[in-house]
Amino acid sequence: MRRLHLGLCWMCLGLFASCAGSKATNKDSCPIGSETCACTTGGSCDPGLECLSNICVNPNPNHGGGGSGAGNTSSTTTTTGTGGSQNCHPEGCQAIDVVFALDGSGSMMEEISALSASQAFTQITGVLAGVNCGNIQYRIGVTDDNDGGWMQVGGAPWFDSQQMTQSEIASAFAAAAAQVAAGSGTDPGCEHVLTSAKNLLVNDATGFLRPDAILVLVFVTDVDDYGAYDQLNGNSCGIGCTTPPPPLNTLYDALLALKGNDPKGLATVVVAGDPNVANGVNFCGQPGSCGCNGLDCGVFHADRLFSFAGMLTGSNGYFGNLCSGAASVPTDVQAAFANNINLACQTYIPPN
Repeated sequence: MRRLHLGLCWMCLGLFASCAGSKATNKDSCPIGSETCACTTGGSCDPGLECLSNICVNPNPNHGGGGSGAGNTSSTTTTTGTGGSQNCHPEGCQAIDVVFALDGSGSMMEEISALSASQAFTQITGVLAGVNCGNIQYRIGVTDDNDGGWMQVGGAPWFDSQQMTQSEIASAFAAAAAQVAAGSGTDPGCEHVLTSAKNLLVNDATGFLRPDAILVLVFVTDVDDYGAYDQLNGNSCGIGCTTPPPPLNTLYDALLALKGNDPKGLATVVVAGDPNVANGVNFCGQPGSCGCNGLDCGVFHADRLFSFAGMLTGSNGYFGNLCSGAASVPTDVQAAFANNINLACQTYIPPN
């Protein structure tokens, strides 16, 4: 997003050496989502912890870390291992299709690097494979914020756990994410991770989507999806994108149709700027969640993305605030898979 404002730096060169502000991070000594620390904005915690009264606690203090099942315990079996006890729903999903839609702006390089680090992403796939007590078949695809299609690696448009090891998938994801970071071809203010993912899936001919798999969309961005403040009439500078944002209901209906109109088959993980946190505005009046210094903001409000996540059923929508810092991105994704997506998988009954 900041490349939009970098083009306007001539307005303030007499006062500032550079318009590129850095994202604000949580300076608290108690990391969000950690044990005895505050829960994330979406009410989630690190794997193995539960959010009670907005504090992350360990419900099984005699066990180690790992995901803890939640929700209705009828028709379940219970397993106990290194990750503690977990409810299993044999009738729930056994397959998950994951699309990562990443913002390739120059201001997102630190977050993309943190997410695609080998150890961090291998941990993410480990949690994903263990959803609903394990044996999950998963696919992971990567796209950008500007209708760039699948970021292919070695000719493969996406990566299948039935054909690749976790380490191979982690390496492929890093290569795909690097393609997003190298692209940066989005017109200023026109970043649109949600719309880009929808367009890709609706027109996909690669066979990525499986009828028995829950579809999980992961959005990581420091702006909104065609944010209102990025429209020409949405800021005091009269700058921004000339492409109007599609209505959220239109995007939701199109994605839901891909899952046979079953709301339980669609889930999302949003790591972006929390619109409920007002940290000020930049010099064009565009609102930020953190890093606002009177000139620019580090992370801007993601109103549409947070609203979209709120439209999903049950635990299927997860919110994470990008202002927690780059290192929190893989942690947020891992926590979402261990908690929200785990429960969503348990409650989704695939069609026969």
